[in-house]
Amino acid sequence: MSDDEIIAQVRKPNSDDGNRESDEDEVIETPKISNSDVFECFAKGLVWLEQQTDSDCTEPMLLKQLRDRAAERRQSCLEQWRFFAQVLEVLTSYL
Repeated sequence: MSDDEIIAQVRKPNSDDGNRESDEDEVIETPKISNSDVFECFAKGLVWLEQQTDSDCTEPMLLKQLRDRAAERRQSCLEQWRFFAQVLEVLTSYL
């Protein structure tokens, strides 16, 4: 095939692929990232950013806000797990 034929083939709509799902219909599930992992990444990014000489003052503030949000969510999840553990402990004591 010549270059022009390849380009024409690529640009041509796939009329014979009617049974296949389009890329838009496919759902790609990505693994959920934990709040602890997010916190650690933002904390490391903040350390890296503070070492840079060409960053402006708004960049560290943004990373600190994101890090703090991840910390709040991490803390909230820990509190929920502690609560569920206490409930489970009480329930198992009745058995």
